[in-house]
Amino acid sequence: MGFNFEIKLFALDSRSEGRGWGEIRRAIEEKFNIKPPTVRAMQKWEKGAGRDTLNRVLKEKAKKEAEAIKAQALTSVAEDLLPRLWKARDAGDDIEYAGWRWFFSIVETTLGGEKFKRFLQKYLDGR
Repeated sequence: MGFNFEIKLFALDSRSEGRGWGEIRRAIEEKFNIKPPTVRAMQKWEKGAGRDTLNRVLKEKAKKEAEAIKAQALTSVAEDLLPRLWKARDAGDDIEYAGWRWFFSIVETTLGGEKFKRFLQKYLDGR
């Protein structure tokens, strides 16, 4: 089973804080609600893929994904956002709110309602 970068970074960060492998496995299971990686797998991450290496890989992955997302975003703006803004303007509604509502609906759809609420509340509490 391949583990995502967030889990790998969590394991490496925990290890750099001096936590033991057993403690890290339990923390991964609790935090991510998954079967944790084996100690051997995490040791390989520690030896072969330090934080700098993972950061480089994440940047490369983000660049590739950004190109694919760019075209999709432009289409979404043209086909979905602009008509909503014009409709709000014609109805005398708050255009800025209509735009942000569109944006937040995309984020909520992507994350799911509960995660969106949790992240939004965490953000508001942390300001």
